[in-house]
Amino acid sequence: MDTIQLSIEELIFSFYSEGLYEQGISIKEAYFPNLQDSELKLMLEFAARSLLAKDMVKEVNNQYKLKDEWTSFIHILAYAEKTVKASKFDSALNEEESISFHFRSGEVYLHKLLHDHQVHYISKLPAEEMISNLSKYFNFSSLAKQSEVLFNLKNDEFEEFLEDMSQSDSLSESIVQKWISRMQSSNVVELLEDISKRKGRMDSLLSLKYDSDNNPDLIDLYFVIPGKTESWLITRDANLDLDIQRVNERSINNLLLNNKILSV
Repeated sequence: MDTIQLSIEELIFSFYSEGLYEQGISIKEAYFPNLQDSELKLMLEFAARSLLAKDMVKEVNNQYKLKDEWTSFIHILAYAEKTVKASKFDSALNEEESISFHFRSGEVYLHKLLHDHQVHYISKLPAEEMISNLSKYFNFSSLAKQSEVLFNLKNDEFEEFLEDMSQSDSLSESIVQKWISRMQSSNVVELLEDISKRKGRMDSLLSLKYDSDNNPDLIDLYFVIPGKTESWLITRDANLDLDIQRVNERSINNLLLNNKILSV
């Protein structure tokens, strides 16, 4: 089995079992900030029994410890070499949810939260399955092998573009004509309609690399715009200007495989 699902209590126990006390305490403070030490001890005992029922722990010196085959699933949450986080808005565009791909020692783990963040799903993936998982997560209707750059915007132009798109649910003719004249492509109107319906809100793909002190450094950030017939991808070129293209496998693979820290 290459997948585990842990409750919050089971995850805290697993962190403690592996000596990852900082991570365990962080989760405890987030979910159970008023928990007393005696209550924590009781909760960990219940979690150990729950994991015992799942055949995920063993007894060592009269204590329950996570079995060796599951320890990498816990350590990846604390000490990944790299993480790619995919985030998307819900249908009402009010809240975001996310999944993460964690990389370490040539292995890839998918991490997502289920049941209102009460269950952690962690699965070891073959690298070639990352694209299909992302495509399913973002609900891409199709995914081309590659795409040409359709539009290029400077940073200040991009900010102006998002400001215009967030004004209202419907596009004014003046805004449409403004961006048609700037972008000069047959796809402009379709893109404008897709992003204005979302009031400028975009989904994203964030790639981070961790240094020797486990501090994150930005590798890259892509924006994803789901559309009526197309999904759009916004990336940065060598000058850090914004390239807009159709979602495509080549660009996403570049993000997944690149480890070079972005210089801003």
